[in-house]
Amino acid sequence: MRPRYLLVATEGLAPLPPRLERAAGCASLERRFKNDRLAVFANASCNVLAVGDRGCIVGTLFHRHGPAEAVRQLGDADVQAIVQGGGRTLLGRFWGGYVAALDEPAGLKVMRDPSAALPCYMGRAGDHVGFASDAELLVETGFADGEVDWDGLAAHLLGSGLPTPGTALRGIRELLPAFVWRHFEDQRPCWSPWDHAADLHRGDGSAGERLARTIKHCVHAWASTQGRLLASVSGGLDSSIVAAALAQSGADASCLTMYGEDSSGDERPYARTLCRHLGLPLLERPYELDRIDISEALGTHLPRPTDRTHALSYERAHVEVAREIAASAFITGNGGDSVFGYSHSAAAAADRYLAEGLGGGFVTTLRDVSRQTGCGLVRAAAAALRIARGSRAYRWRPDGLFLSRDIESLGQLPGHPWLDAPAGALPGKAAHIASLLRMQQCLEPSRSRELPVLNPLLSQPVVELCLAVPSWQWRTGGRDRALARRAFANDLPPAILQRRVKGGPDGFAALVLDRFRAQIRERLLDGHLARRGIIDRDKVERELAAELSSAGEERARILEFVAAEAWIDSWLTRAGPVGSAPCG
Repeated sequence: MRPRYLLVATEGLAPLPPRLERAAGCASLERRFKNDRLAVFANASCNVLAVGDRGCIVGTLFHRHGPAEAVRQLGDADVQAIVQGGGRTLLGRFWGGYVAALDEPAGLKVMRDPSAALPCYMGRAGDHVGFASDAELLVETGFADGEVDWDGLAAHLLGSGLPTPGTALRGIRELLPAFVWRHFEDQRPCWSPWDHAADLHRGDGSAGERLARTIKHCVHAWASTQGRLLASVSGGLDSSIVAAALAQSGADASCLTMYGEDSSGDERPYARTLCRHLGLPLLERPYELDRIDISEALGTHLPRPTDRTHALSYERAHVEVAREIAASAFITGNGGDSVFGYSHSAAAAADRYLAEGLGGGFVTTLRDVSRQTGCGLVRAAAAALRIARGSRAYRWRPDGLFLSRDIESLGQLPGHPWLDAPAGALPGKAAHIASLLRMQQCLEPSRSRELPVLNPLLSQPVVELCLAVPSWQWRTGGRDRALARRAFANDLPPAILQRRVKGGPDGFAALVLDRFRAQIRERLLDGHLARRGIIDRDKVERELAAELSSAGEERARILEFVAAEAWIDSWLTRAGPVGSAPCG
């Protein structure tokens, strides 16, 4: 069962409306905490830790330097430290996936941890603000009406994955990871990745050992919170690292790999090699074209459309296998590319030039970049020097592909504090931080409606350690994620460690588009996005009229629109006036 919670902040001493208690009961939530300003309702799968009578922590909390197990109750010393230090204490002494609500003299404060492990969406009704695990719960309890916000949807499609508080449902906002909301004011950041990138561990020979130890501790900690786990594995590095840590922790885990008809989409040989090496059971399931229904929505509990239509097969297979083996949670290697500084640019060489000048280290990194990307040394050097002469900040580009001119002309994205590079920042580190941002809207797949989805590589201790690694150390020897490979060199088979080319579901996505091209054409050209002027109908029509399969970027965009149409339908069929909560 997925954890669900509703945290209600009260302005002044306004009493909770009786219908709210009844609606929470209908959602199988029980009241777990209450004081004059705060009430918390949660289901049996959601932990709630009381911080005395001053507030509570919803979700999962681990001691920073304690055992690999969740905190079940806060001791008096911890309560006092949190009351006195607030968010600073939580961020420094603990980690996990949580939302903390603390009643301070200046007013109520609600904070979300940096990992994005526990969702937090917000809505307002009268003198109360509701914070919830999912958009459906805000609608069920009367904090939103579930109506589609067409401007918000357009901004989401234009934003290219940039995390923003705005959503595609009217009246629902997101409390972003590492942000804090204070007593009916707007949210602001409470943790910055730049604080951990400021003191780079250059030439630190123990970095690999510390990375392995930290990842294993975090995987073990998350595994201890669940029963049987279903791990997604592809034979790629990131999911293999998580699987290796699971095997060493003694967790009750099974692995699932998906395969397609084309050779690039069939990674079973790598997954089999991995699981034989680790002694973990492996289940294999195909991508099934015959079970795709382009009208079926993904992520119906989320306030934004997610993923692309071809993911229906992946999500359905995971849910079915989880039921077969009675799994209590999914666990993935998501975020590994972002955390481990994956890049195909010359930014690492630019960083080393800016940090050390035109010395031997710069030449070494140029060779590493050239070897990894396949470009020549002269070209790599030119690219590195061009990056070094440019802005130190990362420029987030909107995605106007197939959007109407009215939407595309908006152009200006709202920004994010993590993109504001401080003085002396290195461009490669700015790109590293931007890639962490890009992951945040990818952490709630459709299957998260069924069971928790654990992404341990995005745990705060892992992220903070990796941020302190210079960008060029991730490219040592011309291998991407080099430090992570070195850290797990004794835990993974050579076939995984030495793998350079990664497959994926692109071939299956092409089959979906080709099989359903006529239905997709009708759905998009006469659909909500076209009628609202969000997509450029003529451009989409020309793309779908082509007999040849679309290129990867164009194909992904079309399937994103198809998934958005289904998501819109799912919300239009249940929208209602605020306050019309069930059983209310």
